[in-house]
Amino acid sequence: MHKNSLLAKSVRFALISGVTAATLSVPFAFAAEEEGAKVERIEVTGSRIKRTDIEGASPIETITFDDMKSAGRLSVADALQSLTGNSFGSTLPASGSGAQSQSTINLLGIGAGRTLVLLDGKRLAGSPSLGGSTANLSSIPAAAVERIEILKDGASAVYGSDAIAGVINIILKKDFEGVTFDINFGRPDAEGGDTKSMSFATGVTSDKGSMTFVYDYQEQGLISDAMRDYTSASIVDRNGDGIISLGDDTVGVSKYGATIINPVTGVKEASPMCDELAATVPGFVGVIDQGTAEGGIGLGQVCGYAYANVSTNSASTKRDSVMTSMDYEILDDVEMYARAMFSKNESYGQYAPAAANWTGIPVGNEHNPYDVPIKGNFRWYGIGPRGTLIEDYQQDYIVGFKGVLADSVEWEMSYHHAKLDYHDTGRDYLSYGGLAYNLSNDISLGTDAGQANMSLTTYRKNQNVFDHIFAGAGFELGELPGGMISHYVGAERYETEYSSKFDAQSEAGLVGGSAGNSAEGSRSNDAYFYEISLPVTEQVLLSAAYRYDRYSDVGSKGVPSFKAEYRPMDDLLLRASYSKGFRAPSLDELLGQDSFSATYGTDYAQCRDNGIPLNLCPETQYDNTIKSNNKLKPETSTYMNLGVVYSGVENLTLKLDYFDVEVKDVVAEITVQDLFYADFAGITDQLLAKYPDLVFERDPAGGFVGNIVTKSDNGAVTGRTGLDFELTYKMDTGFGDFSLRSQTTYLLEVLDDIYFGGPSQDFKGFDGQPKWRSQFELGYDIADFSVTWVVDGTASTAMVHAPQVNADGSVTQIASGHRPTYITHNVTAAYDFGSYGRVTVGARNLFDKGVLFDDVGNWINDTLYIRGHYGREVFAGYGIKF
Repeated sequence: MHKNSLLAKSVRFALISGVTAATLSVPFAFAAEEEGAKVERIEVTGSRIKRTDIEGASPIETITFDDMKSAGRLSVADALQSLTGNSFGSTLPASGSGAQSQSTINLLGIGAGRTLVLLDGKRLAGSPSLGGSTANLSSIPAAAVERIEILKDGASAVYGSDAIAGVINIILKKDFEGVTFDINFGRPDAEGGDTKSMSFATGVTSDKGSMTFVYDYQEQGLISDAMRDYTSASIVDRNGDGIISLGDDTVGVSKYGATIINPVTGVKEASPMCDELAATVPGFVGVIDQGTAEGGIGLGQVCGYAYANVSTNSASTKRDSVMTSMDYEILDDVEMYARAMFSKNESYGQYAPAAANWTGIPVGNEHNPYDVPIKGNFRWYGIGPRGTLIEDYQQDYIVGFKGVLADSVEWEMSYHHAKLDYHDTGRDYLSYGGLAYNLSNDISLGTDAGQANMSLTTYRKNQNVFDHIFAGAGFELGELPGGMISHYVGAERYETEYSSKFDAQSEAGLVGGSAGNSAEGSRSNDAYFYEISLPVTEQVLLSAAYRYDRYSDVGSKGVPSFKAEYRPMDDLLLRASYSKGFRAPSLDELLGQDSFSATYGTDYAQCRDNGIPLNLCPETQYDNTIKSNNKLKPETSTYMNLGVVYSGVENLTLKLDYFDVEVKDVVAEITVQDLFYADFAGITDQLLAKYPDLVFERDPAGGFVGNIVTKSDNGAVTGRTGLDFELTYKMDTGFGDFSLRSQTTYLLEVLDDIYFGGPSQDFKGFDGQPKWRSQFELGYDIADFSVTWVVDGTASTAMVHAPQVNADGSVTQIASGHRPTYITHNVTAAYDFGSYGRVTVGARNLFDKGVLFDDVGNWINDTLYIRGHYGREVFAGYGIKF
């Protein structure tokens, strides 16, 4: 059967939409204003109906490019991750995963995949390394940004899937004229993490249109674990018992050194070669007790390896981005616009030599003192440290037409295409095939030939091809006492082709220190939407929207939204909104194959049974197979907002909003940790009966028979309730102009499941989930000099949490310990020399606020406190505009 090409569909769709818009324009022509000057209307994020007021029923925060520069934020990711609404942190370029080149935004901590990112009002294609749905902020050139609008409301009725916790709309420069050049350098006091950036922008405008070109380059150096005393490997007898125990008395040390498993008892032991390795091979630390790492002292000893002397925890990044855009008036009432954007991101991370199991250590091998083959946990140091180079290539194009028919119908049609190719190359991993070849051919593992046979390069290619057709029309039809009724109707189609392909050796499970399975598939989505704005009176404005999405793989979904604005006086706005939302499962969630992972978890039941305090129960890694699930369905959500905006005092604006968002049928993995919680509560059998694909079977020694098998499913619940407060004030004096901005997001409830399908609990104030996050900004300008002081504050939290079984058999998480309030200061000063350019100097984390530590002295690796990891960073920049 012949399948229509997307181009043919686009042409047909455009023709139908154009005819429809032309037909609609005739009966509605009377809606055009014939007398008096028209008030300019603008499109604001959250609605396709243009309006005269930026402030409406949904709260919107705006960050301009100048705001970013004055606050010392060099990238889009940096600006967005500093938002108070990003209360729980989000992804940063960090060494150790295929997403080490990525940056994301996670509003309200509900998940990065539940915050929609737009580029000039159109959906940004998702990163293939993040499942094809979550946007990678690192791909956007900061110098091309005019402003960023942050919608703090659900918007699935307008934009579709993912707009559950809010929307980020990145609006690029247009009508830019002249030439600008900027260069910046930053260097932390501590070693590593140096930054460089350079940008160039030029544009021309005329009566008929404009053209803009931007080039942006950013670079940040890596930070290795050895560069910081709290991440470098250490061995300290913390409890003074004379025994060095893995995890309890070590940092950055692994059992994957030269550890074997007793074939009779199943207990771990140090290899007979351990002492010799510690004396001759850097990294090996000798025999240490297994400690509480897997259930209690006395389970055995291991031969430790200090991986943190080699690994990096913050990857290096290099980003090159180019953006060019144009708009041109081809007819009196018809404008053509186009944009092309290209970016290349490179990221490099280094890890210790491959840590991998060795099954079938032959009799007579130097590591095997028994008369039968055994297995063990080994560090394949002879191959050398592993390195991962990630190269992300992204191209994004859009072309469209917009205009006015009969002075009354504003219409738009566009075609958007994006192709994202992300490449992940790993060097010096262990080849199990090479190991077997050496053993079968009596080739010594320690020789150059033996090491070369075992060294393997891994490769993974992630790709997302995204096509989007859009057509819509806005018009006025009917009249109420407050004015004309505005309508918007439209349709769009998305097509996505996603693939994640691993090299054959990784797929076959023949690589030590790495694993993965390929997945690929496609999805199409047709959507139809309608909005209406009803000015009931001059003081009351009601609006509603409805959107219907039909997916090719997960069915259909229709969602509404309702909004109200009441202005009892010019300086006071009361607002309310209620909306339904949804998120379609990402393609990697639906299409991913079964995969292996060494997953961290805390075995509270074993700690309890061995008399170990639960708040000191350590994490360790467990062999974990994660099964796929192609029967996932969309998540659903509700979002309610109530707010007030007051501007009755000159140059002062106050905003206060109450929000409540709840997400049901959440797609989440039933994790290793969930199974540990269920085991602690004594309901493992119930969970396994409900989800028979799961495998969780202990052996007599307290370990596990085979892998722990987990999977994803619908069923979890998450919710957030809180307040957003913003104050802005400007004061002009005879000795300069002052500006003040203060913003706080305060969480009243953080509702999450204790474990998948289990009871829910309010986790507000628990570790990593602060009650509030605030930002205070003070600016001062006089003549050609300006200075900006920004304070970022995060509330104190508990240090750790641990489960408790109540008398009725229910489980509750109990928080303990205390992390102090975390405050950092950024200062930027600039002087404008006119035609000679502008010089900027400043410091991020001015007072060198350090990192936080837990109760046993380990670094808390949380993005909320990441500025302390970089330390004080002094920077300088120069810019000139012609």
